[in-house]
Amino acid sequence: MPGPILVPFLAPGLHVFMAGILKRLPLEIIKKSWEEAMEDKATILIVDDELGPRESLNMVLKSFYNICMVDSGVKALEIIKEGDIDLAILDLKMPGLQGIDTLREIKKERPEIDVIILTGYGTLKTAVDGIRYGASDYLMKPFNVVEIIAVVRKILEKKRFYNEFKMFLKELGSRSGIDLPHTERQANLDYSLFEMMKEAMSRPSDRTEDDGSHNYIEFVKVLACTLENKDPYTHGHSSRVNYFSNLIAQKIYLCEEERNYLQIGTYLHDIGKVGIDNKIILKDGKFNEQELEIARRHPEIGVELVKSMGISHQIISVIRHHHEFFDGTGHPDGLKGEEIPLLARIVSVADSFDAMTTDRPYRKAFSTEDAILELRRCAGTQFDPILVESFIEIINEKSESIQRHIQQTVSKVGVG
Repeated sequence: MPGPILVPFLAPGLHVFMAGILKRLPLEIIKKSWEEAMEDKATILIVDDELGPRESLNMVLKSFYNICMVDSGVKALEIIKEGDIDLAILDLKMPGLQGIDTLREIKKERPEIDVIILTGYGTLKTAVDGIRYGASDYLMKPFNVVEIIAVVRKILEKKRFYNEFKMFLKELGSRSGIDLPHTERQANLDYSLFEMMKEAMSRPSDRTEDDGSHNYIEFVKVLACTLENKDPYTHGHSSRVNYFSNLIAQKIYLCEEERNYLQIGTYLHDIGKVGIDNKIILKDGKFNEQELEIARRHPEIGVELVKSMGISHQIISVIRHHHEFFDGTGHPDGLKGEEIPLLARIVSVADSFDAMTTDRPYRKAFSTEDAILELRRCAGTQFDPILVESFIEIINEKSESIQRHIQQTVSKVGVG
């Protein structure tokens, strides 16, 4: 593997030198960039008042992308208003309209356009300020060719993901008859989640949920933590649901294979919330009728998200059916009694207990005693009565350890 390849600022006529540098790039980097670019060739706007840096970037990127170059912020804004630009690479120090001001105008006029800041060593602080104003990343001069290609590819892949994810939600919403809004800010959180999903799908040897392998369990834990980053009030929720569900499983002598399925199901049970707008997830109050209808779609969305990952139907049943009610009035399928898969009935009890005993934006946590009363009140209607009694016995037997576990997994702001 060659060392870092630094790109000098080219004078006109030195393109042969750049071609030689590109030949030294690792083949897999060039191949991957070329394949991704050819799928749907993106257009990049290079904005720099100096000819050398403009031509350097052009030489590095023109084989992969459509390139447009201008030498001022004013000209960049003209192109932005009229052209179909996917990404702008913007120098900070320019005469006239400075880079930061140009960035602000770009994000004001076309917020969907990603911007990479170019900076010299002396302007790193300004580059960091640029990130605060909406830049996606920054590059230091002199350029590292591998870094340029990697950063550009990552940003454009993220944009492509966002567009694909919007289409996915639109299609899912049309099938269900409900609009599923999704903002670009929310995509920043969801992107990391989908990156991990794609990684799991591309490595079938790691997808061994049947034997409860350590790698797979760690993978789904990370998925759950990423999802919970959307909402501080659900920090540690999946971990606690897993803990409570496992206690119930032990109490009713669930076999090891079923307990493996249950463990993964508890971490993935709310994965469908990735498709619910943060304005709903983070609402400081109760949902209105429309919001409630959208929120109730998360089990179906979750199944759509994971079904291509080769996950066992036992795990998918937890994702889809953990909000079914024992009397048949739950969702999404209105299953009743033992029609509801056992693992989903277990998670329903554990999920509700955790929701009751941790703070929410619209109410304080129930005491353990009040939560027990509520479980008993809803036994036979919302919950499997046998599982409720088994869980209450566990709570009475292990009260101190349960309280300790709750405290350990609740965030510093006191929410769960």
